[in-house]
Amino acid sequence: MVIKLEEDLKKLREKLQDFIQNELLPYEEEHGLNAEEDIPMEAIRWVRKRSRELGFYGINLPIKYGGQDISLKGLCIFKEDLARSGAVLWGQVIGEIGGPLRIGQMLESFTHEQIKKYVISVISGESSCCFALTEPNAGSDAFAIETTAVRDGDDYILNGKKHFISAAPYADFAIVIAKEVLDGEKKRITAFLVDKKTQKKPGFELGKIQVPISGERIHAELIFNKCRVPATNIIGEPGKGLLLGLKRISTNRASHAAGFIGMAKRLLDLSVEQAKTRIQFGRPIGDFQAIQHMLAEMATEVYAARCMVYDVISKIDRGEEDRAGASMAKLFASEVTSTVADKAIQIFGSKGLEKGHPVEKMYRSARMYRILSGTSEIQKNTIAKELLKGTSL
Repeated sequence: MVIKLEEDLKKLREKLQDFIQNELLPYEEEHGLNAEEDIPMEAIRWVRKRSRELGFYGINLPIKYGGQDISLKGLCIFKEDLARSGAVLWGQVIGEIGGPLRIGQMLESFTHEQIKKYVISVISGESSCCFALTEPNAGSDAFAIETTAVRDGDDYILNGKKHFISAAPYADFAIVIAKEVLDGEKKRITAFLVDKKTQKKPGFELGKIQVPISGERIHAELIFNKCRVPATNIIGEPGKGLLLGLKRISTNRASHAAGFIGMAKRLLDLSVEQAKTRIQFGRPIGDFQAIQHMLAEMATEVYAARCMVYDVISKIDRGEEDRAGASMAKLFASEVTSTVADKAIQIFGSKGLEKGHPVEKMYRSARMYRILSGTSEIQKNTIAKELLKGTSL
């Protein structure tokens, strides 16, 4: 079924909610899953398999690859619903972490052989991948990458280190952006498929697990020490590696922003419930104007951010390029989520400060969003550049 009509999307959302409430959350509770501990591969395989059976995993993909060709709006609504659920494995349901969402927008760049060898197994949920661009000295400045690729016969030799790569701890292969060294001083940036399983030693190694403020253990270093990669593993054209990231940048920013909105809604949900049930001075704290004002501000900010995000998403679905709008959406949604998390802590008081409380956990996660996927300052740079180029709002 191709998801085109609002009625189709409504039915699919109901199916998703049923899965979340009656299968996903009970499974996580039964197995004691905690986002700040290592997630067993058994749990990841279960959620991928079940999501695939229900049509959620890889839902963004074209029909010929087993997807449902869902619009960006539909995909983002799913992300929002999943993030709002508070499920530990929410990112696995649609392939956000190491799955089809990593490769969906690059499908036309892979060769037929690459699709058979790498892509199909990701689509089926049998393997994981990661996108390795960021380095210790090349975060916002992607052109400053230091990982090199030198031609050696039919192969390339990769040397360098990637840093804070999401899904790296359990990735079977990586899409690696490297600086290809040509004759003389000339260099160009090229993308490679690097298979962890078949590398000749020394090669692709998993470095330190990099645990961020959120406590999640899904980021790590990737180390390339004389890593030999066949020339047939180049993705697209040599020298066009950064385009793989740049061509999906607006879509990714809008998509991430939808996830932020989902978390902000969960924070608001929990805060409203706390205001109704916490008793102080003989009555619910929701009776006090100070709490009412905080809730009103939170709801207004979430509503404004959501309107902005889905306005941009609608433009992208229509085929319009809106780099400034995507950056505004990512900037505003991440800032709003941080603000809402801060107010939620205030409403919960000391209870919200307790390590492991859902609000405390989201407060830490929200702080990351102003840095990951492009810092707030980088978003402002993009917005200003677009305005100075004459882009109208």
